[in-house]
Amino acid sequence: MDKPFPLQLEEIFFPVQEVQANPEHDLTGNRAGTKILNAFNVQQIEGQPGVWGAELVIECDRESSVNPPYFFKVQAYAMVRADPSLDLAGAQAVATTTCFSVLVGAARERLMDLTSRAPWGRFMMGVVRLQTLPISADAGAAEN
Repeated sequence: MDKPFPLQLEEIFFPVQEVQANPEHDLTGNRAGTKILNAFNVQQIEGQPGVWGAELVIECDRESSVNPPYFFKVQAYAMVRADPSLDLAGAQAVATTTCFSVLVGAARERLMDLTSRAPWGRFMMGVVRLQTLPISADAGAAEN
């Protein structure tokens, strides 16, 4: 029971952080109409055994959102190190499920922080469903 979790978070950062207030937002209108687009990718980092990179891109879906207070795009990136006892499939599975949860939470907090002093008040992103990006031939490269 005291066995440590087989993944260590080594780095997390935000290469893209964009928020724009919607000048046509109606404060008395629908407050839950923001639809989220997301893309997620996990890859083993070439030349660094046991190290995985994960990228999450979330943004406001301008076409299907109703009365969104903000238009935004946030890219979050994490690097994790898997326990050497894990096989490749096990490490990828743990990295995928863990990194998705970690990055969604980090992106949610970042959006709340970015909008805390914005004109329509703090925006809290709802639940995000996992959607993966295709894995590129260039292992370790993040995609948008």
